Amino acid sequence: MRKFQKIALLLIAVMIVAIAGCSSNTPPKKALLDALGNHAAADSYRIHMGMNFDDLEWTPSASTQPNTLIAAALIGMLKDANITVDGVYRKDPMQMDMDMDIVLPGDMEMKLSVPMIMTKEALYVKLPQIPMLQLPEGIAGKYMKLDLTQTASSDPENRNETEMDIEAQEKLSKEAANVLLESFDEKAYFSEPKAGEAGLPKDMKADRIVRFEINAGNYEQTVETFVNQTLPKLLDVLLANEAALPVLQLEKADVEKMKTDMDTTKAKALDTLKNDVNLELFQVTGAIKDDYLAFTAMDATFKVSDKEEGKKLNLGMHINTSYSEINQSPELKYEIPTETITLEQLVQLFKSPNSM
Repeated sequence: MRKFQKIALLLIAVMIVAIAGCSSNTPPKKALLDALGNHAAADSYRIHMGMNFDDLEWTPSASTQPNTLIAAALIGMLKDANITVDGVYRKDPMQMDMDMDIVLPGDMEMKLSVPMIMTKEALYVKLPQIPMLQLPEGIAGKYMKLDLTQTASSDPENRNETEMDIEAQEKLSKEAANVLLESFDEKAYFSEPKAGEAGLPKDMKADRIVRFEINAGNYEQTVETFVNQTLPKLLDVLLANEAALPVLQLEKADVEKMKTDMDTTKAKALDTLKNDVNLELFQVTGAIKDDYLAFTAMDATFKVSDKEEGKKLNLGMHINTSYSEINQSPELKYEIPTETITLEQLVQLFKSPNSM
């Protein structure tokens, strides 16, 4: 009899542990925050992202420089484009290899493939041959190197080189995510949709699905919460993570000034966000598997206008991102290029009369 009781108690204990592990008693907000933290600390993973735009229009002001007008026209071309990114991330030594494919539909469909490599020190972008851009001879196929080691100082003589601190970035990402999400009410912003409503890949089975949503109904309250509660805390997080600021192209003095000016700029920020921004939807859905993010979907639809300067931005976008082989050391695809060109050198080639 005692043996039976011990076995029964053991079975009950196992059931309690199993139920606790699978239970949804953990609030959705905390479940999402925990998954975000685990994802940021992952040693490696494979990523696949798909992006498309339902609306994309940028109208610069009338006084804008010609180069900006050209950029606005190129951005408009992406409206109906299908963009995919396949990549592999490794934490130590830090490297992320990505292949971006951009398909521009139409009578003369065009596909651009852009390999990219990111390390602690630099971002390397392989320059594709774009007929309308007319790259200088011999440049297509080379890697352009963008230095990530310089601070944001506008004075070249005062710029300091710094290596990306991965641990500092992880710490900042986790703390910033906590501040951004903890400010918002659980019931008003968070929900748990079913798999069929979340747009998950057919072969994916998630342990938990959590959605964060800002819409036209709660946008005004969101603005009040962000400016009055979230932003001051976020500035404190930035100041407490000084080692991570260079990658964000920020200096401590910039953040300190933003915090000092909060009282005088708060009213203008509230007015701008409420009157110049028309937000229909900002929605992020996260699928959690084994305590890690396995899939995220982001939908955003909003319009921004500056009537005084005549600037306007309309954006409607959808991004799906899947993560796989988490902590399984997937193989990197590229070696760091040794022959590169800088952005400054590329600009000079465009300016040269003999480059075309």
